[in-house]
Amino acid sequence: MKVGFLGLPGSGKTTLFNVVTGREIDPSEMGRAETRLAVVKVPDERVERVAEVYGSAKTTQPEVTFVDLMALHTGDEHSRRDDSLTKVAGDADAFALVIQGFGSMNHRGEALDPGADLEALLLEMTVTDLGIVEGRVRRIESELKSSRDKASPERDLLLRVEEQLGDGRLVRDMELIPDEDRMLRGFNLLTSKPLLVVFNVSDEDLRAQTCTGACTLAEEAGLTWMPVSAALEQELAELDEETQAEFLAEYDLDGLARERFIRACYDLLDVITFFTANENQARGWTISAGATAHEGSGKVHSDLYDGFIRAEVIACEKLDELGSIAACKEAGCMRLEGKDYELQDGDVLEVRFNR
Repeated sequence: MKVGFLGLPGSGKTTLFNVVTGREIDPSEMGRAETRLAVVKVPDERVERVAEVYGSAKTTQPEVTFVDLMALHTGDEHSRRDDSLTKVAGDADAFALVIQGFGSMNHRGEALDPGADLEALLLEMTVTDLGIVEGRVRRIESELKSSRDKASPERDLLLRVEEQLGDGRLVRDMELIPDEDRMLRGFNLLTSKPLLVVFNVSDEDLRAQTCTGACTLAEEAGLTWMPVSAALEQELAELDEETQAEFLAEYDLDGLARERFIRACYDLLDVITFFTANENQARGWTISAGATAHEGSGKVHSDLYDGFIRAEVIACEKLDELGSIAACKEAGCMRLEGKDYELQDGDVLEVRFNR
C-alpha cells in the first residue's frame, strides 16, 4: 500500500509526512522540490499471537509506503506542465491532500482560505491529468491517419475522460466498465485515485472550525476528510508514552495522528490484513478487500502464485481462541480453499503449491 502526500506550498505537508513516518525533521528539506519516501511498519498485535502459536522466530508487521511529493504550485507559478509528477507519484494507491488550516495568511501572503486551496489543489491535479490525456489522444489520432481502421476504443474512452476533466470533475467519479478501468490504469491519472483530505490545523482548532467551508466542499465532492495539527503532533512525538496519554486526554484525541491517519488510509483503500506463518517468521500482509487466495499468494511470492494448488486457511480469532493448529484442525476450523476463495481480514494462509 502506497500513499502520496500532495499539497500547496506552506500547507505543512512535509511536517505531516515526518509526523506520520516518524522521520527526524531536517530544516534543510523544507520547501525543496524533491520527493521523500518512507516505509512504515503498522503495528498489529495479531502478528505476535500468530507467531506465538506457530513458534515463529521473528515477526514482520504489515507495511505502508508513504511518499512526500513536491509541492504543487498554482496558476502562473507553474506555467510549464508535464507528466513529471505522475512519473514519481503515479504508482501511489491513494493521495492525502494536505490543506493549510492554521494561521491567518497563506504562503502567497493572502488571507487564509482552505476551501480555495482545496479547489486549487484539485484543479492542479485535474490539469496535470488533462495534459496526459490530451497528449495521448493526439498521438492516437496521428496513428489513425495512416490506418485503414479508424476505430479506437482507447481514443473513445480518453475523449470521455477529457470531457470529464474539462468540466472540472474527477476521473474517480466516472462510471467505467472493468475493461475501461484496466485501460486507464496504465495512465496513472492523479484524479483516478482515492483521495483523503487532511486539514492541517492549529492546536486550538482540532475540530477544524476554520475549515468549515472546505469540509463542506470535500463532502460535496465525495471526499473523506480529517483534521490534524502537525505542529502539536511534533511536540507529542517527543514525549514519553505516559505524558503523551495525558496530553491526548487533555485535547480529547483518539490516539496519535500517525495511528489515526493510517487507519483512515486503510478505510480509504478498503484493505484487509492476512497472515502467513512458519517456524521462521510470522508476517502480516495488506491486500484489497475482495482479493482471492490466489492473489494473496502472489503478494507473498511469485512461486506460490504460479504453482498454486489450494490454501489452508485458519481465522486468526479461532487460532487465538483455541491456542494451537492441532486444536483448530480438530474443531474443523482449518479449511482447504481454492484459488477463488475471498480472503477475510485476519485469515492465516498456508499455500500448497507445485514446486
